[in-house]
Amino acid sequence: MEDPRPEGPGVRRGATAIAVLAAACASVPGARAESFREIFQRPITRPVGDALADSIGHALPITAASAGVTFWFDKESHAWQRETDLLGQLYLERPRPLGRGKLNLSVSYQWVRIDTVDGRDLDRLSDTRFPIVDPDNGRLFTLPRFGLDLDTHQVTTSITYGATDDLDLNLTIPVLYSRFAVNAILRDVASGQEQRSHVDSTKLGAGDIFLRAKYRLVHGPWGDLAAGLVLRAPAGNQNNFQGTGTWEPAPMLYAATPSLSLGRRVRLQAYANGGVELNGDDVERSAGRFGLGLDCAILERFTVAVAFLGREPFQGIAPPGFFDVARVDPSTGRRFMAPVLGLERDRASAYDLSLGGRVNLWHDTVFGFANVILPLNRDGFRSDVIPLVGFEAAF
Repeated sequence: MEDPRPEGPGVRRGATAIAVLAAACASVPGARAESFREIFQRPITRPVGDALADSIGHALPITAASAGVTFWFDKESHAWQRETDLLGQLYLERPRPLGRGKLNLSVSYQWVRIDTVDGRDLDRLSDTRFPIVDPDNGRLFTLPRFGLDLDTHQVTTSITYGATDDLDLNLTIPVLYSRFAVNAILRDVASGQEQRSHVDSTKLGAGDIFLRAKYRLVHGPWGDLAAGLVLRAPAGNQNNFQGTGTWEPAPMLYAATPSLSLGRRVRLQAYANGGVELNGDDVERSAGRFGLGLDCAILERFTVAVAFLGREPFQGIAPPGFFDVARVDPSTGRRFMAPVLGLERDRASAYDLSLGGRVNLWHDTVFGFANVILPLNRDGFRSDVIPLVGFEAAF
Protein backbone atom coordinates (compact mmCIF):
# COMPACT_ATOMS: atom_id res chain seq x y z
CA MET A 1 0.00 0.00 0.00
CA GLU A 2 1.32 3.44 -0.86
CA ASP A 3 1.95 5.94 1.87
CA PRO A 4 -0.77 8.60 1.39
CA ARG A 5 1.38 11.31 2.98
CA PRO A 6 3.03 13.58 0.40
CA GLU A 7 6.80 13.70 0.36
CA GLY A 8 7.08 17.48 0.15
CA PRO A 9 10.09 19.74 0.52
CA GLY A 10 9.60 19.97 4.30
CA VAL A 11 9.83 16.19 4.71
CA ARG A 12 12.90 16.01 2.49
CA ARG A 13 14.56 18.83 4.43
CA GLY A 14 13.81 17.03 7.69
CA ALA A 15 15.35 13.79 6.43
CA THR A 16 18.40 15.67 5.20
CA ALA A 17 18.80 17.40 8.54
CA ILE A 18 18.64 14.09 10.39
CA ALA A 19 21.36 12.65 8.15
CA VAL A 20 23.55 15.68 8.81
CA LEU A 21 22.99 15.39 12.55
CA ALA A 22 23.89 11.70 12.49
CA ALA A 23 27.15 12.52 10.78
CA ALA A 24 27.84 15.12 13.45
CA CYS A 25 28.17 12.43 16.10
CA ALA A 26 29.45 9.40 14.18
CA SER A 27 30.34 8.50 10.66
CA VAL A 28 27.43 7.36 8.56
CA PRO A 29 27.08 3.59 8.06
CA GLY A 30 29.60 2.28 5.59
CA ALA A 31 32.00 5.19 5.99
CA ARG A 32 35.60 4.30 6.76
CA ALA A 33 37.78 6.40 9.04
CA GLU A 34 41.54 6.31 8.79
CA SER A 35 41.79 6.20 12.59
CA PHE A 36 39.52 5.82 15.63
CA ARG A 37 39.92 9.51 16.37
CA GLU A 38 38.60 10.47 12.92
CA ILE A 39 35.28 8.78 13.71
CA PHE A 40 34.63 11.91 15.79
CA GLN A 41 35.09 14.20 12.81
CA ARG A 42 32.41 16.82 13.55
CA PRO A 43 32.82 19.78 15.97
CA ILE A 44 30.16 18.57 18.42
CA THR A 45 31.84 15.25 19.28
CA ARG A 46 35.44 15.96 18.29
CA PRO A 47 36.35 16.75 21.94
CA VAL A 48 35.22 13.23 22.92
CA GLY A 49 37.67 11.69 20.43
CA ASP A 50 40.43 14.04 21.63
CA ALA A 51 39.83 13.06 25.27
CA LEU A 52 39.95 9.35 24.40
CA ALA A 53 43.19 9.82 22.44
CA ASP A 54 44.78 11.68 25.36
CA SER A 55 43.58 9.24 28.05
CA ILE A 56 43.57 5.65 26.82
CA GLY A 57 47.34 5.28 26.42
CA HIS A 58 47.79 5.73 30.17
CA ALA A 59 44.89 3.35 30.89
CA LEU A 60 46.81 0.39 29.36
CA PRO A 61 48.96 -1.05 32.18
CA ILE A 62 52.56 -2.17 31.55
CA THR A 63 54.10 -4.94 33.68
CA ALA A 64 57.15 -4.20 35.80
CA ALA A 65 60.64 -4.77 34.40
CA SER A 66 61.77 -6.76 37.46
CA ALA A 67 62.40 -10.44 36.90
CA GLY A 68 60.64 -13.02 39.03
CA VAL A 69 63.98 -14.29 40.36
CA THR A 70 67.38 -12.74 40.98
CA PHE A 71 70.85 -14.30 41.22
CA TRP A 72 74.12 -13.73 43.08
CA PHE A 73 77.58 -15.10 42.31
CA ASP A 74 79.07 -17.38 44.95
CA LYS A 75 82.84 -16.83 44.84
CA GLU A 76 83.58 -19.98 46.81
CA SER A 77 81.72 -22.31 44.46
CA HIS A 78 82.26 -20.07 41.38
CA ALA A 79 78.59 -20.56 40.48
CA TRP A 80 75.46 -18.45 40.30
CA GLN A 81 72.96 -19.00 43.09
CA ARG A 82 69.29 -18.10 42.98
CA GLU A 83 67.96 -15.82 45.70
CA THR A 84 65.32 -17.52 47.83
CA ASP A 85 62.66 -14.86 47.19
CA LEU A 86 60.36 -15.34 44.21
CA LEU A 87 58.78 -12.00 43.29
CA GLY A 88 55.00 -11.99 43.21
CA GLN A 89 54.46 -8.37 42.15
CA LEU A 90 53.61 -7.87 38.48
CA TYR A 91 53.24 -4.07 38.41
CA LEU A 92 55.66 -3.00 41.16
CA GLU A 93 59.44 -3.00 40.71
CA ARG A 94 61.78 -4.58 43.21
CA PRO A 95 65.06 -2.76 43.97
CA ARG A 96 67.16 -5.93 43.83
CA PRO A 97 68.90 -6.32 40.43
CA LEU A 98 68.74 -9.44 38.29
CA GLY A 99 72.47 -10.26 38.42
CA ARG A 100 75.47 -9.48 36.24
CA GLY A 101 75.24 -11.11 32.81
CA LYS A 102 71.82 -12.65 33.52
CA LEU A 103 68.93 -12.36 31.04
CA ASN A 104 65.18 -12.55 31.68
CA LEU A 105 62.58 -12.84 28.92
CA SER A 106 58.84 -12.57 29.55
CA VAL A 107 55.77 -12.62 27.34
CA SER A 108 52.36 -11.64 28.68
CA TYR A 109 48.81 -11.12 27.48
CA GLN A 110 46.27 -8.75 28.98
CA TRP A 111 42.79 -7.64 28.01
CA VAL A 112 41.61 -4.10 28.65
CA ARG A 113 38.00 -3.13 28.04
CA ILE A 114 37.21 0.51 28.75
CA ASP A 115 33.81 0.24 30.47
CA THR A 116 33.07 3.54 32.15
CA VAL A 117 33.67 7.29 32.04
CA ASP A 118 33.30 9.10 35.37
CA GLY A 119 31.41 6.07 36.70
CA ARG A 120 28.85 5.89 33.86
CA ASP A 121 28.51 2.96 31.50
CA LEU A 122 30.41 3.97 28.35
CA ASP A 123 28.06 1.95 26.16
CA ARG A 124 24.94 3.74 27.45
CA LEU A 125 25.81 7.42 27.35
CA SER A 126 22.99 9.81 26.46
CA ASP A 127 22.28 13.54 26.30
CA THR A 128 18.57 14.40 26.24
CA ARG A 129 17.81 16.98 28.93
CA PHE A 130 18.56 20.15 26.95
CA PRO A 131 18.65 20.03 23.11
CA ILE A 132 21.98 20.66 21.39
CA VAL A 133 22.23 23.33 18.69
CA ASP A 134 23.76 22.00 15.48
CA PRO A 135 26.53 24.52 14.59
CA ASP A 136 26.04 23.98 10.84
CA ASN A 137 22.32 24.74 10.46
CA GLY A 138 20.99 25.78 13.87
CA ARG A 139 18.60 22.82 14.21
CA LEU A 140 18.05 21.24 17.63
CA PHE A 141 18.70 17.58 18.41
CA THR A 142 19.21 15.22 21.35
CA LEU A 143 21.20 12.02 21.79
CA PRO A 144 19.03 9.27 23.30
CA ARG A 145 22.07 7.03 22.99
CA PHE A 146 25.75 7.55 22.28
CA GLY A 147 27.41 4.21 23.09
CA LEU A 148 31.16 3.63 22.88
CA ASP A 149 32.87 0.24 23.01
CA LEU A 150 36.68 -0.10 23.20
CA ASP A 151 38.52 -3.42 23.65
CA THR A 152 42.30 -3.79 23.57
CA HIS A 153 44.17 -7.10 23.47
CA GLN A 154 47.78 -6.51 24.43
CA VAL A 155 50.72 -8.90 24.02
CA THR A 156 53.86 -7.57 25.71
CA THR A 157 57.43 -8.79 25.32
CA SER A 158 59.90 -7.69 27.97
CA ILE A 159 63.67 -8.33 28.05
CA THR A 160 65.74 -7.52 31.16
CA TYR A 161 69.53 -7.75 31.24
CA GLY A 162 71.80 -7.52 34.27
CA ALA A 163 74.48 -5.12 33.03
CA THR A 164 76.38 -5.09 36.35
CA ASP A 165 75.86 -6.38 39.87
CA ASP A 166 73.71 -3.29 40.57
CA LEU A 167 72.37 -2.17 37.18
CA ASP A 168 69.49 -3.66 35.17
CA LEU A 169 68.45 -2.59 31.67
CA ASN A 170 65.06 -3.38 30.16
CA LEU A 171 63.28 -3.14 26.80
CA THR A 172 59.49 -3.59 26.69
CA ILE A 173 57.49 -3.77 23.45
CA PRO A 174 53.68 -4.16 23.49
CA VAL A 175 51.63 -5.12 20.43
CA LEU A 176 47.97 -4.08 20.49
CA TYR A 177 44.85 -5.25 18.71
CA SER A 178 42.06 -2.76 19.34
CA ARG A 179 38.38 -2.76 18.43
CA PHE A 180 36.34 0.43 18.66
CA ALA A 181 32.62 0.81 18.01
CA VAL A 182 30.19 3.73 18.17
CA ASN A 183 26.41 3.27 18.34
CA ALA A 184 24.42 6.49 18.15
CA ILE A 185 20.74 7.42 18.12
CA LEU A 186 19.93 11.03 17.25
CA ARG A 187 16.52 12.64 17.52
CA ASP A 188 15.53 15.82 15.67
CA VAL A 189 13.57 17.95 18.13
CA ALA A 190 11.40 19.65 15.50
CA SER A 191 10.31 16.54 13.58
CA GLY A 192 10.79 13.84 16.23
CA GLN A 193 12.55 11.67 13.66
CA GLU A 194 15.44 9.42 14.75
CA GLN A 195 18.56 8.28 12.93
CA ARG A 196 20.60 5.31 14.04
CA SER A 197 24.28 5.15 13.18
CA HIS A 198 26.88 2.44 13.78
CA VAL A 199 30.64 2.40 13.21
CA ASP A 200 32.89 -0.57 13.99
CA SER A 201 36.65 -0.54 13.35
CA THR A 202 39.72 -2.57 14.35
CA LYS A 203 43.41 -1.65 14.42
CA LEU A 204 46.60 -3.69 14.91
CA GLY A 205 49.84 -1.97 15.83
CA ALA A 206 52.72 -1.54 18.24
CA GLY A 207 52.15 0.34 21.44
CA ASP A 208 54.51 2.77 23.11
CA ILE A 209 57.99 1.29 23.69
CA PHE A 210 59.53 1.41 27.17
CA LEU A 211 63.25 1.70 27.91
CA ARG A 212 63.95 1.17 31.60
CA ALA A 213 67.04 1.25 33.81
CA LYS A 214 67.36 0.45 37.52
CA TYR A 215 70.39 0.99 39.75
CA ARG A 216 70.57 -0.35 43.29
CA LEU A 217 71.69 2.34 45.74
CA VAL A 218 71.39 0.59 49.10
CA HIS A 219 71.56 -3.06 50.13
CA GLY A 220 71.59 -3.81 53.84
CA PRO A 221 69.80 -5.26 56.86
CA TRP A 222 67.09 -2.59 56.66
CA GLY A 223 66.17 -3.39 53.08
CA ASP A 224 67.01 -2.32 49.55
CA LEU A 225 66.65 0.96 47.67
CA ALA A 226 67.09 1.56 43.94
CA ALA A 227 66.74 4.50 41.56
CA GLY A 228 65.04 3.97 38.23
CA LEU A 229 64.49 5.80 34.98
CA VAL A 230 61.64 4.91 32.63
CA LEU A 231 61.55 6.38 29.14
CA ARG A 232 58.29 6.00 27.27
CA ALA A 233 58.80 6.39 23.51
CA PRO A 234 55.67 7.33 21.49
CA ALA A 235 55.70 4.37 19.09
CA GLY A 236 51.96 3.70 19.49
CA ASN A 237 49.39 5.44 17.31
CA GLN A 238 47.66 7.95 19.56
CA ASN A 239 44.84 8.44 17.03
CA ASN A 240 44.00 4.74 17.38
CA PHE A 241 44.09 5.01 21.20
CA GLN A 242 47.24 2.87 21.33
CA GLY A 243 49.77 5.41 22.64
CA THR A 244 50.26 8.73 24.39
CA GLY A 245 51.79 10.60 21.44
CA THR A 246 54.64 12.12 23.47
CA TRP A 247 58.00 11.24 25.03
CA GLU A 248 57.61 10.63 28.77
CA PRO A 249 60.68 10.24 31.00
CA ALA A 250 59.88 9.08 34.53
CA PRO A 251 62.43 9.19 37.38
CA MET A 252 61.48 6.60 40.01
CA LEU A 253 62.49 5.19 43.40
CA TYR A 254 62.01 1.53 44.35
CA ALA A 255 62.23 0.22 47.92
CA ALA A 256 61.74 -3.12 49.65
CA THR A 257 61.88 -4.36 53.22
CA PRO A 258 63.92 -7.39 54.24
CA SER A 259 62.17 -10.69 53.83
CA LEU A 260 60.38 -11.76 57.02
CA SER A 261 60.17 -15.49 57.71
CA LEU A 262 57.01 -16.95 59.23
CA GLY A 263 58.24 -20.45 59.93
CA ARG A 264 59.92 -22.57 57.29
CA ARG A 265 57.34 -22.30 54.59
CA VAL A 266 56.11 -18.72 54.45
CA ARG A 267 57.97 -15.44 53.89
CA LEU A 268 56.64 -11.90 53.66
CA GLN A 269 58.16 -8.87 51.94
CA ALA A 270 56.82 -5.36 51.33
CA TYR A 271 57.50 -3.06 48.38
CA ALA A 272 57.05 0.65 47.63
CA ASN A 273 57.42 2.53 44.34
CA GLY A 274 57.10 6.24 43.61
CA GLY A 275 58.02 8.80 40.97
CA VAL A 276 56.90 11.37 38.45
CA GLU A 277 55.78 10.67 34.89
CA LEU A 278 56.89 13.77 32.97
CA ASN A 279 55.09 14.88 29.82
CA GLY A 280 57.66 15.84 27.20
CA ASP A 281 55.33 18.30 25.44
CA ASP A 282 53.73 20.01 28.44
CA VAL A 283 55.13 19.50 31.95
CA GLU A 284 51.81 20.62 33.47
CA ARG A 285 50.24 17.47 32.03
CA SER A 286 52.62 15.25 34.00
CA ALA A 287 51.47 12.81 36.69
CA GLY A 288 52.69 11.19 39.87
CA ARG A 289 52.84 7.39 40.08
CA PHE A 290 53.08 5.33 43.26
CA GLY A 291 52.37 1.88 44.64
CA LEU A 292 52.55 -0.23 47.80
CA GLY A 293 52.60 -4.02 47.77
CA LEU A 294 53.04 -7.15 49.87
CA ASP A 295 54.38 -10.54 48.77
CA CYS A 296 53.68 -13.85 50.50
CA ALA A 297 56.09 -16.57 49.32
CA ILE A 298 55.25 -20.21 49.96
CA LEU A 299 57.94 -22.93 49.84
CA GLU A 300 60.14 -20.82 47.52
CA ARG A 301 57.95 -22.07 44.66
CA PHE A 302 54.86 -19.91 44.64
CA THR A 303 54.33 -16.27 45.65
CA VAL A 304 51.02 -14.44 45.91
CA ALA A 305 50.94 -10.65 45.82
CA VAL A 306 48.63 -7.76 46.58
CA ALA A 307 49.33 -4.14 45.67
CA PHE A 308 47.74 -0.71 45.70
CA LEU A 309 48.52 1.26 42.52
CA GLY A 310 47.91 4.96 42.01
CA ARG A 311 48.29 7.65 39.35
CA GLU A 312 47.65 11.35 40.10
CA PRO A 313 47.61 13.73 37.10
CA PHE A 314 48.71 17.31 37.79
CA GLN A 315 45.75 18.79 35.88
CA GLY A 316 42.38 17.90 34.38
CA ILE A 317 41.96 15.91 31.20
CA ALA A 318 40.96 19.07 29.29
CA PRO A 319 40.91 22.89 29.66
CA PRO A 320 37.76 24.70 30.88
CA GLY A 321 34.95 24.64 28.33
CA PHE A 322 36.58 21.89 26.27
CA PHE A 323 33.42 19.72 26.14
CA ASP A 324 30.90 22.57 26.01
CA VAL A 325 28.31 22.76 23.23
CA ALA A 326 25.53 25.29 22.59
CA ARG A 327 22.12 24.31 24.01
CA VAL A 328 18.57 25.63 24.36
CA ASP A 329 16.27 25.41 27.37
CA PRO A 330 12.92 24.42 25.77
CA SER A 331 10.87 25.96 28.61
CA THR A 332 12.43 29.44 28.37
CA GLY A 333 14.20 29.54 24.99
CA ARG A 334 17.41 30.56 26.76
CA ARG A 335 20.67 29.57 25.05
CA PHE A 336 23.67 28.47 27.11
CA MET A 337 26.80 26.26 27.00
CA ALA A 338 27.14 22.90 28.76
CA PRO A 339 29.34 19.78 28.33
CA VAL A 340 28.30 17.25 25.71
CA LEU A 341 27.25 13.92 27.27
CA GLY A 342 27.92 15.47 30.68
CA LEU A 343 31.67 14.84 30.39
CA GLU A 344 33.86 16.33 33.11
CA ARG A 345 37.30 17.92 32.69
CA ASP A 346 38.49 17.27 36.27
CA ARG A 347 41.66 15.40 37.12
CA ALA A 348 41.19 11.69 36.43
CA SER A 349 42.94 10.06 39.39
CA ALA A 350 43.34 6.29 39.09
CA TYR A 351 43.46 3.96 42.10
CA ASP A 352 43.63 0.21 41.56
CA LEU A 353 44.01 -3.04 43.49
CA SER A 354 46.36 -5.61 41.95
CA LEU A 355 46.05 -9.32 42.87
CA GLY A 356 48.30 -12.00 41.41
CA GLY A 357 51.46 -14.02 41.74
CA ARG A 358 54.18 -16.19 40.21
CA VAL A 359 54.88 -19.91 40.25
CA ASN A 360 58.11 -21.81 39.56
CA LEU A 361 57.22 -24.16 36.70
CA TRP A 362 60.55 -25.72 35.82
CA HIS A 363 64.00 -25.84 37.50
CA ASP A 364 64.19 -22.18 38.55
CA THR A 365 64.23 -21.30 34.83
CA VAL A 366 60.63 -21.09 33.60
CA PHE A 367 57.95 -19.28 35.58
CA GLY A 368 54.28 -18.57 35.06
CA PHE A 369 52.33 -15.59 36.35
CA ALA A 370 48.78 -14.29 36.49
CA ASN A 371 47.16 -11.12 37.80
CA VAL A 372 43.98 -9.07 37.86
CA ILE A 373 43.66 -5.30 38.33
CA LEU A 374 40.47 -4.07 39.99
CA PRO A 375 39.53 -0.37 39.92
CA LEU A 376 39.00 1.35 43.27
CA ASN A 377 37.57 4.56 41.79
CA ARG A 378 35.84 5.63 38.58
CA ASP A 379 37.43 8.92 37.50
CA GLY A 380 37.86 9.40 33.75
CA PHE A 381 37.92 6.49 31.31
CA ARG A 382 38.34 3.23 33.24
CA SER A 383 38.33 -0.51 32.71
CA ASP A 384 36.34 -2.73 35.07
CA VAL A 385 38.75 -5.71 35.44
CA ILE A 386 42.09 -6.18 33.66
CA PRO A 387 43.27 -9.83 33.57
CA LEU A 388 46.90 -10.74 32.81
CA VAL A 389 48.65 -14.07 32.15
CA GLY A 390 52.17 -14.84 30.99
CA PHE A 391 55.43 -16.78 31.14
CA GLU A 392 59.02 -15.82 31.72
CA ALA A 393 62.40 -17.54 31.50
CA ALA A 394 65.69 -16.69 33.20
CA PHE A 395 69.05 -17.45 31.57
